Amino acid sequence: MRIAKDNRNLPKQYYRSELKRCPHCHWKLKRWATLWRKYLSTLAGRFHVFSQGYRCANSDCPEPEAIYRSTEAETLSVPGCSYGIEVIVEVGYQRFWLQRTIQEIHGLLKERVLISERQILNLLAHFLALVRAGQPAKVAQLRAHWQKLGGLVLSIDGMQPEKGTPALYVVREVQVDVTLMAEILETADHQTLATHLLEPIKAWGLPVKGIISDAQESIRLAVAQVWPDQPHQNCQFHCLKEAGRPAFEADRALKTRLKKKLRGGLNRARQAIQALSETDPYRPVLLKYVRYLRFTLLVRSLPPFELGGLRMVQQLTLLEASLGRAQEKGGIDCCAA
Repeated sequence: MRIAKDNRNLPKQYYRSELKRCPHCHWKLKRWATLWRKYLSTLAGRFHVFSQGYRCANSDCPEPEAIYRSTEAETLSVPGCSYGIEVIVEVGYQRFWLQRTIQEIHGLLKERVLISERQILNLLAHFLALVRAGQPAKVAQLRAHWQKLGGLVLSIDGMQPEKGTPALYVVREVQVDVTLMAEILETADHQTLATHLLEPIKAWGLPVKGIISDAQESIRLAVAQVWPDQPHQNCQFHCLKEAGRPAFEADRALKTRLKKKLRGGLNRARQAIQALSETDPYRPVLLKYVRYLRFTLLVRSLPPFELGGLRMVQQLTLLEASLGRAQEKGGIDCCAA
């Protein structure tokens, strides 16, 4: 679903050429036109950004048509993208270094940036395009190293935010952690995967020692078609996530029920405590309990092993025990609201 953005009253940022004088004739540069403008979402907020172009004011300059622009403005994002470069890097880091899913990345970023799961997939494509820009030279440098290692070990990963949408497929060499191919594909049948992802790598002439991927049938068939004699193993992490999915879904339902049950009582308790006199010695203590309970309701889950619902139960049990000890000492019956 497309997320509506309110572009009214956004802070404006103007970027001008760092050069003040023409490098050819040393005359003063004069503002010529706005080269581009865009609404840019960053980790620090949203801005309306303008990049101003300058030309030499000297009609006799040997380069009168040269346009001078802000180099800083050009590093804010990539062409055709409305998210800052730091958002692109953050998405890539979360996916490829921390191994988080698109849904998990969305859950982490949506509190800071207005973004959808589909847009996260697009940012991953931008990230991989930036990475791949220097890959041809890197692959040429690594060829001798791979030959010493006996060949390539490939990892194939497919990411699709929702059914019916294009998917991003990435092939990496895991021994030296290099992205070899990255494509957004409208269809994901095994012939398409073989043609666009695997056969270009086979054409390099390097041996392949093995392949790791999830259990997607089209990937399995594509690998069998291109490298029929090479070992192909399912990724243990993907298998664990799939095996743990029923427990994760049950835990998520538990967490939802707990939040629904506790939020109303939490608000009433906070109001009752805030109504106490500021000189009441128990007021700051009770407010700390309220903050702890609010923190407990924000516990996140990370499949397959970090189950937020169970963590909430554990923290609530500790909170209940602490309140019980405090009540035994006397004086906090007012929090029963």
